[in-house]
Amino acid sequence: MMLAKIVLLIGVVAYCHGMQSLVDVIGANNGTTLVSLIKQAGLADALAGPGPFTVLVPVDSAFAAIPKADVAALTADKTALANVLKFHVISGEEFSFDIVNGRVLPTLSGHSIRLYEQGGNIYFNDAKVLAVDIEASNGIVYLIDRVLDVPEGTIMDILDSKSHNLTQFAALVRKARLDYRLKGSVSSSYKYTVFAPSNAAFDKLPASVKSAILGQSSIYEREIVDYHIHAGTIHIKSLDHAGLVSTLLGGHEISVTTANNQVTFNGKGVLEESDIEAENGVVHVIDQVLIPSNLGSIIG
Repeated sequence: MMLAKIVLLIGVVAYCHGMQSLVDVIGANNGTTLVSLIKQAGLADALAGPGPFTVLVPVDSAFAAIPKADVAALTADKTALANVLKFHVISGEEFSFDIVNGRVLPTLSGHSIRLYEQGGNIYFNDAKVLAVDIEASNGIVYLIDRVLDVPEGTIMDILDSKSHNLTQFAALVRKARLDYRLKGSVSSSYKYTVFAPSNAAFDKLPASVKSAILGQSSIYEREIVDYHIHAGTIHIKSLDHAGLVSTLLGGHEISVTTANNQVTFNGKGVLEESDIEAENGVVHVIDQVLIPSNLGSIIG
């Protein structure tokens, strides 16, 4: 028995030594842009090391879809570039047959990625897997159809950021004293999906609605906030089909419909921006403030 194990081990070592390293395998599988960036970031030697690693490889067309100005800005900052690339690398080997829907995987960047299975496809966050389990001597490769976005901070950080025009919703969250819930970090066990109305969505609310719901009772304010939050993470790939989404407001769901590549909530709110990555979940921007049915009689 011991002799058989030794022979098997020798065979495995010989097999691995006959295989290419991750960098070579990536370059040979529609990943020449990624290889170039890996070298620019000074990560080639690390990925040629013993590992093992699981690398999520955006194919060349994924990088070509990014505006050239954005790519230039990223490559000009070696630290930022390395952080983005490390977000595509997982320590250890994660084969497709081990995938569990909804699993959270830590990356070398210190941020986590979430796994989904939807419609027979596998997704890492919002990136669709094009090929699985491409083996190298020191790990495995998945080909994906887009470059993953590194989280921009916590959900509250995103709501507070002026770049996303969500500050009125952020103010409502704080007024309802629910900001503690959305301040989690990468290590938080609670993850959320927030359907955040834009500032423009609040601006177009009738004055009577604002007065009835947003200016009278903290209970109403909390119900409005809870109605825009789902426990767990849902990326666009799981939203782009009709269905119902549960919310933190017990017994109240959001209906989701799609038509002409447009995602609509409760038949009114249109998805404006999707998949803004956060350490503790994901944010989608919508153009309407959603009103739960229990408040319908109050606003008339």
